[in-house]
Amino acid sequence: MASLVRGLSRLPLNKSVFRGISTSSRLSAVKEPANVDTVTHTGQVYEKDDYRRARFVDKERLVNPNFAIDLIAEDPVVVCNRRRVSSNSGGALGHPKVFINLDKPEVSICGYSGRKFIQTKYYDPAKHGPSITYEQYLAEMEAIKS
Repeated sequence: MASLVRGLSRLPLNKSVFRGISTSSRLSAVKEPANVDTVTHTGQVYEKDDYRRARFVDKERLVNPNFAIDLIAEDPVVVCNRRRVSSNSGGALGHPKVFINLDKPEVSICGYSGRKFIQTKYYDPAKHGPSITYEQYLAEMEAIKS
């Protein structure tokens, strides 16, 4: 045991030796694809000398250009005349029937589907964007069920 400890203590602790080994794959003649610098929805982009870029050698980096935050922003607000509405998103999709209060002068969001609801008297097209009526929303949900 003591000889093992003595042997390990004599190893060089120069980190540049290990760094040279870890970046050797980057020095190959294979080129990276052009889309390796594509930024993801989290803002993730690798530096030129980052060892994680090696996973994209001879492969395309697959980044979905449809970020969820943009898709939710495109979804129209459901404008309602009532103080309480229900959201169920078309049945057996893991979304129970939820009742949403619209008493406050702001957009209320369904916690399951992310659908935005607002009462008619608080709706401002310039502030809240495009809208559909509650009846149109119910028709959409019926179309999903069938």
